[in-house]
Amino acid sequence: MFLRVSLVSLLTAFQVLGTTASSNNQHTIRGLNPANKDKYIANERGNFVCLDGTREIPFSRVNDDYCDCADGSDEPGTSACNNGMFFCANVGHVPAIISSSKVNDGVCDPMCCDGSDEWDTEGIVSCPNVCEQVGKEHRRLALAAQESAARGWALRQRLVEQARGIRESKQGELDEKSARLAEVEKTFKAAEELKDSLEESLKTMKEAVDQGREAKKQAVADLYLPKLNIYRKHLSTELHKLRAHHDSLVLLLRSVRNEHNAEFNDPAVSAAISAYAEYLDLHPYIEDAALEYAEEDANARQERQLAMDMDSDSQDSVSFDVCQPAISIYESERETLLGDIDMMRQILEGLRAGYNKNYHDLAVKAAVVGMDEFEAASEKDLGEIRHAAEAIGLEELVQQVQEGMAKYAELEDENNKSQSIDNDESYVDSAVDDSAGQVKDIEERLAEARSSYWDLQSEKSTLKNTVSNLRELLQKDLGPDDVYLPVDKQCYSLDTGEYTYEVCLLDRATQISNKDGSRQSLGSFTEFGRLADGEVDYSVHRYLQGTKCWNGPNRSLVALFECADEIQVLGVSEPEKCEYHAKMAGPFACPIRSDPEAGIKDQDSLAVGDVPAMADQEQVDSKKHEEAAHDEL
Repeated sequence: MFLRVSLVSLLTAFQVLGTTASSNNQHTIRGLNPANKDKYIANERGNFVCLDGTREIPFSRVNDDYCDCADGSDEPGTSACNNGMFFCANVGHVPAIISSSKVNDGVCDPMCCDGSDEWDTEGIVSCPNVCEQVGKEHRRLALAAQESAARGWALRQRLVEQARGIRESKQGELDEKSARLAEVEKTFKAAEELKDSLEESLKTMKEAVDQGREAKKQAVADLYLPKLNIYRKHLSTELHKLRAHHDSLVLLLRSVRNEHNAEFNDPAVSAAISAYAEYLDLHPYIEDAALEYAEEDANARQERQLAMDMDSDSQDSVSFDVCQPAISIYESERETLLGDIDMMRQILEGLRAGYNKNYHDLAVKAAVVGMDEFEAASEKDLGEIRHAAEAIGLEELVQQVQEGMAKYAELEDENNKSQSIDNDESYVDSAVDDSAGQVKDIEERLAEARSSYWDLQSEKSTLKNTVSNLRELLQKDLGPDDVYLPVDKQCYSLDTGEYTYEVCLLDRATQISNKDGSRQSLGSFTEFGRLADGEVDYSVHRYLQGTKCWNGPNRSLVALFECADEIQVLGVSEPEKCEYHAKMAGPFACPIRSDPEAGIKDQDSLAVGDVPAMADQEQVDSKKHEEAAHDEL
């Protein structure tokens, strides 16, 4: 422990003791808080009792710069006890209490504007008394703070009053919409039942109509299918002969192209070969097919063709729907073969008429002979085809086939129209079925029922959303007295240069790039903050689960409000990667007042004691709310 101080300190201590003993004036004890003056009275033995009651010492040891009491109460005016408290009178300003460890430490403590904390540092530091100036500025700021708090509280009260009206209005709207929803749901159920009933009736009626059409279609098929099969078989027979003609001409032209004597340079031969080459470019595989045909034994060929016919009969004769496209394929192939045969015949006829007979070109002469033989065989085959056509009455048969195809296609087209047009506008031709009028009547009634059904469904959906949103709003925690209700989901923003930050109260927070307008979610409102004692802190908002940062967490934002009479975003920081802090102003953090105007005084009339002095520990206690809020950050 320290040796007992300097002579000056001892003299001071004796003066204090003498004063205490003679006049009992405790105010002369340096650093003593007037609130504790009654505790610094010598007892009947002239001693001082430590405030914690653990020790009794001579009063002369008070402020003797030696710590006798465990609680430091014997040294209010010195730095001997590290747990002592020093009182600064600060006349002209606000009294203050500081830790005694700061007494005579060579530093002018700002809490002691009168400089009394450095009473024994002459020649080391000079602490002037600036309490008059500091007090004046302090009173000005205190007045401004009081006025701002009063205005903020007044705004808060206006919001509470608005919230009361809004809640009453929203509750009334909820009651009204809920009642209307119950009515609409009842009406909607009836409309749905009517719609379903009419749809079922229409379905049954249309099935009957479709069955009638199908029956008519089947009647046409039954009537004309035998004629189609006769015509199909005739075409098949004709195709066998035409394919043979085609292959024969290909082989003749192939032999000319491959075996002619090029040294003769016969123009007619060159022209024939050139024309055939053009055709061959378009059909590169015809020679392979022709060679297979030439190499085939006549009996084998006949058996193959018979098998083809039997296979076609088993597949193509079973129904109108199969036979009709088979006929179309046969007719298409016949037209192609006739065209190709005619083209190749013209090539060979030109060769036969124009080749140089003086040239001994065996390939050309063989082709000419082959052409003569082909024409004789072709004429014989065509005669057989004509005879077969006469036998079946081909001309009349073709007309009947075309007639049957047309009727069948018409009925099929009507069926397709009925199936392709939706239920709101079904196609019914009154000429097709006697029940068409009944179908149309049901369709008209169904159109009205559906219109009513969809209107009611739309209204029901809208009402359900409205009722759900109203219930969610009215059940939502909107702060004390619903103070947040009038500003729920209202947005406030701050342009920081590179970004604009937008906070929509109790809804969402967003970061907007001022360069390209891109938006990043900083989170959706999740909860209010919590004070150290676990109570809800409605001046702190937490917005969580925003857009995920690259290689980091999901973005989030915590908004901390300070008391003000205007709602605004004051600043945004990012102390941790993608974790944002928004400093905001608004009435939600204003202290509760019984009267918004209470306590507001003129600066000149603001008493020195209106703002209480605070010791270091008391300052910490007074910041309890703020620190708890910042813990959220």
